[in-house]
Amino acid sequence: MAGWLEWAEDFINEMSARNVPIDFFSWHAYCTEPSRIVNASNLYRERLDKAGYTETESILNEWNYVQGWMGEEFIYSIEKICGLKGAAFIMACMSEAQRTSIDMLMYYDARPSVFNGMWDFYTLRPFKGYYPFLWYGSFYDLKEVEYTRDDDEIYVLSGVDENGKSKTVITYYTNNDNAPEKTVSIDFGRSGEYDVFAVDENNSSELIATTTKTEFTMKVHTILLICEK
Repeated sequence: MAGWLEWAEDFINEMSARNVPIDFFSWHAYCTEPSRIVNASNLYRERLDKAGYTETESILNEWNYVQGWMGEEFIYSIEKICGLKGAAFIMACMSEAQRTSIDMLMYYDARPSVFNGMWDFYTLRPFKGYYPFLWYGSFYDLKEVEYTRDDDEIYVLSGVDENGKSKTVITYYTNNDNAPEKTVSIDFGRSGEYDVFAVDENNSSELIATTTKTEFTMKVHTILLICEK
């Protein structure tokens, strides 16, 4: 399903009327806000469940940052996909998707393509967008932690390892390129010492601090990985 929600409902209802089993339902989302992915996933899940397809997987098999498909908006989108804003969008979407019913999430694209925000396919040097995937991969062996946040532009992914040590990614993403700095305060419920890594204008997953402080001033489209020592 490449965007038209009403088509999805017609298709699902027709398959239900014909008693056709559906193993998976795949769909696309090209947008500028992670909330678009969340809302679409809720709608598709609701329609599948209503038609009796409660076990059908919901697979977002194409997604990336796109502001528009024509003219200057498309050029702008391609430029941002390969830069810091594209990286922040990636991390924000992957973080927010954990709170949805999406079963699989496939970024488009890691192949040679203008939509590849992960690396330069001529030099194989990583773009900023490579590091959200690197960091996300480090969470697979962790236990997910429930959290609350009070800012719609701050996205969180958090977990603990087998020793109870926390790992958290904080992303400041908004489609507004001129958004001001924000001070982000994290409450882990206990004191500790943390290694802080950054993806920002000057860093690509480098260690920027070892600290006991959990308050950070972040520029827009900054991503921080905070690892308890």
